[in-house]
Amino acid sequence: MRNRYAALLWLCLIPFLLTACTQHYKSDYIREFDAYLDYSLGEYEVVEKEKIQWRADPLPTKGTGYWWLLTFKDDRSIEREFEFRNYGYSSGGDAANFGYAVMDYAVDLGQEQIVSDVLLAHFQPEEIGWDAYQTNSSHLSAVVHQEHITRDSEYYASFVDAKKGLQLKSIRPEQLVNDWGVLYKFEFFTSIENEEKMKQLIAKAEAVLRDYAQYVDNYDLLPVELSGEETGDGYYGTYDRETDSFTWITMAEYLESLRYIDGHLKEVGKVIVNGKEYLVRENYKDEDIYVFANNVSYSADTGQYHIDHFEDILTLLGYEVSFLGKGTYEWKSGADTYRVQKYGDWTLKKNGGDNLLQYSAHNSGGLSQSDLEMVSNAAVHMDEEQEALIVTGN
Repeated sequence: MRNRYAALLWLCLIPFLLTACTQHYKSDYIREFDAYLDYSLGEYEVVEKEKIQWRADPLPTKGTGYWWLLTFKDDRSIEREFEFRNYGYSSGGDAANFGYAVMDYAVDLGQEQIVSDVLLAHFQPEEIGWDAYQTNSSHLSAVVHQEHITRDSEYYASFVDAKKGLQLKSIRPEQLVNDWGVLYKFEFFTSIENEEKMKQLIAKAEAVLRDYAQYVDNYDLLPVELSGEETGDGYYGTYDRETDSFTWITMAEYLESLRYIDGHLKEVGKVIVNGKEYLVRENYKDEDIYVFANNVSYSADTGQYHIDHFEDILTLLGYEVSFLGKGTYEWKSGADTYRVQKYGDWTLKKNGGDNLLQYSAHNSGGLSQSDLEMVSNAAVHMDEEQEALIVTGN
């Protein structure tokens, strides 16, 4: 009888579950943003409109939406195609969603102009792009990367303002860089080993950045990478527009510098607990540790190193740590009881009192050195020479 009721309950729930896992996007962006499209594209034509099925992967959700293909002519007299859909770019409503699609397309247009107006002034067409790195006979290629910062929905909605938004028919890289915060960065690939030819390539890379500097008002230092066949080969440079000078370091030095924040190691790969070395994110089955510490990283907010799964260290120090569910752990240190809640916003409480954390543990990557000392009565310090966090308990 119980099984029959359970089956009936599932039959009743199935339509609800299917509805909860289905979302249909119906907004007509052509009608909703017609004033913006007139402003942005000038005369345009809707070539295709199609209702399409979508399915999220791996989430068990699906639905329908609309896809459009528009054509227009920009002020360089180039025929353009602009395609977009009414779902899946960003959250925050239709304006933000469509705004993200517009920005993405505009950034591509800016990249195209930089390639045609800057890179092609110094490099052959067959040397431009990722494929050139793999195939061209000169063993040389040049690529421009693009990046725009993720912001709130109001920011993306501003892109489709019908009076002050992005005008795709006349967009220029300098507008994107200076007004909208887009960053373009150049990277050159080479298998050249001859020192004289390398100097010639560096001179060409410098010429590219000097040309690109005409687009940029907001950046004092412009970066460029010149990479070899092996990691660490090549050079990393910055161009100072004010002094019209370049600073070059080897790629190996540059990659090494990425490991640090203000002279502090970003991530620590090992922790030494009472003289025994443990590697971060390693499994220690014999000691019932699935992923040790998970992450040990420096936080510029606190000026300390933070440990994500610090309960692993407490266990190694001899504490009995109880898992209470939903990311909550509890343990005793002397006469005091501590409880940490890592589900949602982190809290750390002593004897049921106020939250002891004065920082965002989520943003900092976990519990700080000083707080770990407090809750464990252990000494904690960073050994720069060993690149290890040292924890010494009683």
